Amino acid sequence: MRDLKKMRVDAAMTQFDLARAVGVSVNTIIKWENEVSKPNRENYEKLKKLFYILPFSEE
Repeated sequence: MRDLKKMRVDAAMTQFDLARAVGVSVNTIIKWENEVSKPNRENYEKLKKLFYILPFSEE
């Protein structure tokens, strides 16, 4: 997911903090930040609420 790391760092959150907030593992956050995988719609909605980002798009 593009810019997730920047949004997380700008929010002064660690990967652990974000993982707890979304309800996933730190490893999952790492995969999303490195664009190895993408969040599902449920987790994307959680991220959207945390960071006020645009609606889900299939990239």
